[in-house]
Amino acid sequence: MFKNIFFRLLFTYLTIMVLVISVLTTLLAQFFNFFYFEHKQSELLTAGNQVRRLVDAYKAGEIGRDELTLAVNAVGSVSGSRILVLEGENAARLRMLDERLARNVASDFAADIACILEGETVTRKKQYSSQLNTYVVLVGMPIFFKGKINGLILLFSPLYQINDTILRVYRLIWVTALISLAAAAVIIFLTARRISRPIVEMRRAAVAIADGDFSREVITGGRDEVAELGRSFNYMKNRLKQVEQMRRDLIANVSHELRTPLTTIRGFIQGIMEGVIKPEQQEKYLRLAYEETGRLTRLVKDLLELAKLQAGSITLQHEPLNVVEVLKDAVEEFRLLADQRGIKFILDFSPDTITISGDRDRQKQIFLNILSNALKYTNDGGNIWIRAAIELDKAVVRIRDDGIGIPEEDLPYIFEKFHRVDKSRDAASGGTGLGLAIVKQLVELHGGTISALSKPGEGTEIIINYNLFTF
Repeated sequence: MFKNIFFRLLFTYLTIMVLVISVLTTLLAQFFNFFYFEHKQSELLTAGNQVRRLVDAYKAGEIGRDELTLAVNAVGSVSGSRILVLEGENAARLRMLDERLARNVASDFAADIACILEGETVTRKKQYSSQLNTYVVLVGMPIFFKGKINGLILLFSPLYQINDTILRVYRLIWVTALISLAAAAVIIFLTARRISRPIVEMRRAAVAIADGDFSREVITGGRDEVAELGRSFNYMKNRLKQVEQMRRDLIANVSHELRTPLTTIRGFIQGIMEGVIKPEQQEKYLRLAYEETGRLTRLVKDLLELAKLQAGSITLQHEPLNVVEVLKDAVEEFRLLADQRGIKFILDFSPDTITISGDRDRQKQIFLNILSNALKYTNDGGNIWIRAAIELDKAVVRIRDDGIGIPEEDLPYIFEKFHRVDKSRDAASGGTGLGLAIVKQLVELHGGTISALSKPGEGTEIIINYNLFTF
């Protein structure tokens, strides 16, 4: 049972609550016990002082003996105590209001009476009285007459009366504690379930993910750590789902991309071997097969390049790099091809030196890929604009063509692997569908961003932003 996190939380919290409430209840009971006895002693001391004033009034002849007795009994009734007044000259001869009681009391409290007759005020929280046959709270004080001890006053309250009161208070405390514990148990139960439910759901979702089911969502609420963990789990699950979909798409696309040239090559070779292709045509088909092997080589090379980028195994050789120079070098590599097709490069560099931190070879690879695409989809006699500038403390490179453009629905996906806007045209041109995906990875590896703007029939603009190099 305790392997379940819900029961572990519930048991732990309940144990803590039981211990805390038990300790608090015990301390409260002890405090009340101490407080009540202190209060009772104080009450008896106050009553004793009232009796002493009554005795003084009696000795002064202001009240009679019967009045004294009635007044003392009234004070005892109000204070919940029995009161005994013993008087005598210099405490040598004692005359009592109740001689029989006095004899019993004197025997029970002989030591205390001796202290009182020495002038002390005595208090006892627990003292046995044989006359009352119970334990009592005792307060005793001397009576002075003309500066000498003339007698004493004893006040005692039976403990069973006090214990009854304390017991009622204890009962109230423990009932309150049990009600509090029951309420706490409900709250703890709901809290433990609230904490454990996302964890249980995450466990079930993890098992489902292991079985290839990404549909289970962890329901989270609030802003605590468990809720954050649930949201992180959902994010991880969605990313795994994307990765799994990408893996499947990659396998499907790679299979397709490899199958097409391999089928073509196999068909040509089989045709030659079986004599279907005449000898005078064999050179033509061998050339086509050779071109297909080149396409396979480029595909494998791009796949390996992309895999290295995604695995983070490519290390850039950072150095202060003038983006303008790298762009000019890339343009020159395509100058002959552009001239053959009547395509004009229009350069706009302002200023001539825009420095970033980057790897020269990888930056050139980025620009060559983008320019290659621009040339591929620009009609003969068209234009390609290449601009580099500093905008808002960023190095911004823009490469725009006036080619066929990209449909709006395809624009968000042009940097994904194997995505082709015009599949037939791209296949015919020998493209692998990985060029812009590699470009995006390389740009981000340099800490930059890349985006595209395009409209069908109006051309495409690729925009790259880099942080400027600070010396």
